[in-house]
Amino acid sequence: MTDLLNHMLFALVDFRHLIEGQFATRALWEWILFFMPVFIFGEFPRYIFPAVFLLGAKVADRLPHDDREKKTFFATAPSVSVLLVGYNEEASVAIAIRSLLELDYPNLEIIVIDDNSEDRMYEEARPFADRGQVKLYRNSAATGRSGRPTASNMALYLSSGDYIVSVDADTSFDRDMLFHMIGPFYDPKVGAVAGNIKVRNLGTSVWTRLQAVEYALSITIWKQWLGLLGMGMQVSGAFGAFRREALLSFGAWDPELAEDADLTLKIKKVGWKIVFAPAAIAMTNAPETWRVLRGQRFRWDKGGFRTYFRKHADILKFWQYDWRNAFEISMEFFFTVFLTFVYALYLVLMLWFYPRLLIFVWCLAYLIYVGVTLFCFAISLVFSERRSQEVKLIPTVFLFPGYKALFRWVRFGALILEFFRINYQEGYLPESAWRNTKKW
Repeated sequence: MTDLLNHMLFALVDFRHLIEGQFATRALWEWILFFMPVFIFGEFPRYIFPAVFLLGAKVADRLPHDDREKKTFFATAPSVSVLLVGYNEEASVAIAIRSLLELDYPNLEIIVIDDNSEDRMYEEARPFADRGQVKLYRNSAATGRSGRPTASNMALYLSSGDYIVSVDADTSFDRDMLFHMIGPFYDPKVGAVAGNIKVRNLGTSVWTRLQAVEYALSITIWKQWLGLLGMGMQVSGAFGAFRREALLSFGAWDPELAEDADLTLKIKKVGWKIVFAPAAIAMTNAPETWRVLRGQRFRWDKGGFRTYFRKHADILKFWQYDWRNAFEISMEFFFTVFLTFVYALYLVLMLWFYPRLLIFVWCLAYLIYVGVTLFCFAISLVFSERRSQEVKLIPTVFLFPGYKALFRWVRFGALILEFFRINYQEGYLPESAWRNTKKW
């Protein structure tokens, strides 16, 4: 035992001498090069600046105030159709329907589509249809399920509302959701409204808690920031509202891995505005295990690259479309593609040339990352209507740097496969859907 302790002490002293030597011999610019590719250059401006700006705007009471216009428009009771499309959602569909019925809106139509489920989703929704509370349809085709995009189109054409709200079957809603989702359509230029999604199953696993922290940063902070700039680029398929006229102008959903991003970009390209409604809250069940979460993010990363940088790469033509679209797509490429490969290259070079120094760099980067995340998460709590619940996530923030690093590698793998079109036809869409969509 004494020998082991002596060896450990010797290793620590040796490591200390290494770090002291590095500080004594390396110039400041070299240290900047160590950190800039993986942290400062990428993460600092993306979260710190928007968070500080939003906090300052809230304190100075400079955030948009259009409740009067929303109330005036909402009081006219425009017709709204909620499209609830699901596959194998036996456990959650009744909860979602009850949540929608509690909205107590006089001009509401609820369309439920069971996309050839293998469980009892249809039977769970049937009592609501028997009471005339929802319109229930089932895809019972021999070819099997049609996929979320195709089923959503079917629901759209079966609906009658002037405004369409698309939701997941495992989602529940705050009772003022419709006001915040439909109210912004008082502006005739608004084609879509993105809602604020939060994690419902917080207590299930560490993975759901990490996703809750991630949603606070990427939705509450980042989407609100983009919304203020008029640069919102994605209305989530789990919770989004659309002007019917906008959807029908280009045929609504295409069978894609990232059909929500694809739909949003089509709306942007024909000239509609997209706004974010931070007070429109939907609570969703996040993936509870590493395996399911990894599969979800792998699909998102592949589908995102295919949608943004292949199918809709022409949105970079700033002289043809709004220059803000081109700017945000460029930023998306920088953060999600360029920095992903810079990070991988950086680690390879550091492991090859400075393997011992990398330990110190990792430790220091971890401390900085935790500090920045705590700061931004604290600001997100200022905007939260569930502050007492979400403040309990603060200990999870200390795991967040590892979570982000892990999913950088998931993204790296997804991008490599997408570059070379390996496993192009993901199982998210059935074969029938792939046969009817263009390959990008």
